[in-house]
Amino acid sequence: MDNFSSNPFGAAADPFTKFWTDCASKMTGAGMAPSPAQVSDDAMKQMRRAFFDAWAHHCDEFMRSPAFLDGMKKAMDGALAFREQLNEFMTRALHEGQAPARSDTDSIMLVLRSLEERVLDRLDRLEERVASIDDGSPSESASQSASNKRTQAAGRKKGA
Repeated sequence: MDNFSSNPFGAAADPFTKFWTDCASKMTGAGMAPSPAQVSDDAMKQMRRAFFDAWAHHCDEFMRSPAFLDGMKKAMDGALAFREQLNEFMTRALHEGQAPARSDTDSIMLVLRSLEERVLDRLDRLEERVASIDDGSPSESASQSASNKRTQAAGRKKGA
């Protein structure tokens, strides 16, 4: 007669019992293992390397698994949605307090940069016209100074 037939949990407990029996027998056998003084440094380094290689392999497999990647995507989407909600809330709170929000200052800066470009372009064209009136044709130095001003304006934009 089987030892597990009287088990109220049925055959499902068999693997559990077998696991713990194997674990206990291995633990008693571990007492017969060599002492740390008997194990060489090379053997310890090999064991450490094998452990870390196996650990790295399993971590790599886990992090490339579809379930992990899907979870990371959901977490990132949640963080982005939270940040967007927080920005909207802060903007609304600042507007209700009649204070400017970052979006307001960003749009003003964009308008000012566009205005600066238009003014500099207009000045370049005026300079070219003045030079052409003075000489009767556009001078080389006037076109060079106009291109230098454009380069300086582009540098100011990058620095801003």
